[in-house]
Amino acid sequence: MDTYKIIPLCLGHIQRPRSNMVYGCGDDTVTTYPLISYYIEGNGHKIIVDTGGTAPDGEKWMPYERKSNESMEMQLKKIDVDPMDIDTVILTHLHWDHAGNNGLFANAKFYVQRLECADLNQPGVDTAVVSKTSYIPVDGDKELYPGIRLILAPGHSAGMQCVLVSAGQGRYLLTGDLIPLYENWEADPKIPNGGMYDLEVITESIRKVEKICDHILPGHDNIVFERLCHEATVKGIC
Repeated sequence: MDTYKIIPLCLGHIQRPRSNMVYGCGDDTVTTYPLISYYIEGNGHKIIVDTGGTAPDGEKWMPYERKSNESMEMQLKKIDVDPMDIDTVILTHLHWDHAGNNGLFANAKFYVQRLECADLNQPGVDTAVVSKTSYIPVDGDKELYPGIRLILAPGHSAGMQCVLVSAGQGRYLLTGDLIPLYENWEADPKIPNGGMYDLEVITESIRKVEKICDHILPGHDNIVFERLCHEATVKGIC
């Protein structure tokens, strides 16, 4: 099996009601959530999954903060990676907090679902930022490289995709905003994201992905960094 190492990068934090992340919980307590990008390396590739948000300006997308050591450049520097060495960027979707630093990766090919490219007017998309990137459109599920597969999983957005990666501990699904927290996944039954356009569609996507992965790496959970610091081939910046 072709295997990769996966490293989560913390690119700042947002504050949102818990109900935004956990559908139907009835809890509007404002909670802090990280913006997470994943660096994947192996088989001759250096890959970024999601590029995080643009620099906070105190007005747009607030409450949102990012410390100086949480920029994409500084997070990559911690692991001795140059943005110019990234050959592939996979975007789970085009919302501002997942596609805000595309311009850093001048040598990369960008992959996004065609359905997402066709829906740039959806809420949460920073059109001025994402429209500057040239994308390779993907139609549905696709093996991108041996051991890396793109999985169409709509519901949060029309073209939401997850990334299935073979690593030393099995098949890891990088879920983006399909599954923002471990809490969503570990509940029985599993709980959708509170931010969605269609409950039935997102529920079907969750059913689809739970059949194909051994582990998940959610899009906005601090626990990612705690768990991955203790695994050999899937590492966190501790």
